[in-house]
Amino acid sequence: MPDETILVTGATGRIGRFVVSDLLERGYQVRATTSRKPPPDDRRLEWRKIDLAGDPDFNALVDGCSGVIHLAAELGKKDRMRALNEKATERLATAAEELGVKAFCYASSVAVYGSGRSVEISESSPVLSVDRDIASEYWALDYVREYGRTKLAGERALMRVARRMRCTVLRPAVVVDVGQIIGVRDWSLFKRTLASHRHAHHIYVGDVSDALIWAVENGLMGGGEAGRVEIYNMAEDNREMPRHIDFMRKAFVASGDRRYRVACAPWVIDWLHDFLRFHTWPIRNPLWRMRFSAERLENAGYKLKFGMAKAEQLALSRLAKEAKTGAQSTLAGQSSAV
Repeated sequence: MPDETILVTGATGRIGRFVVSDLLERGYQVRATTSRKPPPDDRRLEWRKIDLAGDPDFNALVDGCSGVIHLAAELGKKDRMRALNEKATERLATAAEELGVKAFCYASSVAVYGSGRSVEISESSPVLSVDRDIASEYWALDYVREYGRTKLAGERALMRVARRMRCTVLRPAVVVDVGQIIGVRDWSLFKRTLASHRHAHHIYVGDVSDALIWAVENGLMGGGEAGRVEIYNMAEDNREMPRHIDFMRKAFVASGDRRYRVACAPWVIDWLHDFLRFHTWPIRNPLWRMRFSAERLENAGYKLKFGMAKAEQLALSRLAKEAKTGAQSTLAGQSSAV
């Protein structure tokens, strides 16, 4: 509800920047955390520089907030993942529960499913083992497996704590902004060729922000069951032309950038590459072969605000503008030389 204060952790991250901006636009007061040097406060935005994996005063952080959107996570450093992704989540949720926070939304990940035995994945599909690392469950590097396991541990921590709060866990697929959609051109030629056939699993960051706020607002209005943790996948795997090669072909037309012009390798080569790289049994599906259902989220009443078609159009427009600017600069340079 506008004028209420929402705590946003990880507010300077990829998703956090959008969430803070969207909340302010809707009239909320925002308390935002970052582990970096914070931007200046303004009338409705209060910054807190804090390391959630340390020993902060979570009660002081949460006090006065009606809702929490918990985005802060460790993605790369294995030795910090358990402390931040699980322990800090539990302590933050405990403080929120004790201080009467109405709604708590936790951003998890489809990484919790690992490499599924089935291609089709719903919220009831098997997930990773939390208590130990089993390499065969997830065809990925060790730090990626640890990330998936500790995000799942954060979900379980929230379930242990929740009693009165309305709680939502959102498991988004691969969250991208416009720059990251365009950024496929910066991959190595080997990666662009090998991964060209892959289903991108992209979900636009603007939609993820909108869904997180939707979940919190639903809780603030008393929707759902107190103490219950609702879990939703967030993906757009049923859209047309979801492969990397589909976007690269459109991007080449828009920009003329030859980095987008690659051969599409057969999927079996990519699968064999993954198998030889991780060589674990039993046979499972790499992430790119899996399909994540968002049916449960749709049935709960949420509809995408933008969608990847709109996000890709924004990316193509930027590429076209870059190409036009580059052509004009070239002409200006030629004129100067004459």
